[in-house]
Amino acid sequence: MGKTIRVDDWFHEWIRAEKRKDETMREALVRLTGAPAPDPDVVSGIISREDGERMKAKIEEADVSSTSDVRSRMGNDP
Repeated sequence: MGKTIRVDDWFHEWIRAEKRKDETMREALVRLTGAPAPDPDVVSGIISREDGERMKAKIEEADVSSTSDVRSRMGNDP
């Protein structure tokens, strides 16, 4: 079971707007906030380096979120 957090309405709406159809709110929050990557020692060998590089390139191409805008707004949050 996870923890419940409280966020401002504008932040919740942003997450909902940026959430992809095939992901949960948790997955969207992790993706949008740039959460830490998994421990490489735990996940090494699951996919090849080449597949990983291709996946990373696709993610970077597809990432059209407004993360920097939200981060700048969060910096001004009292």
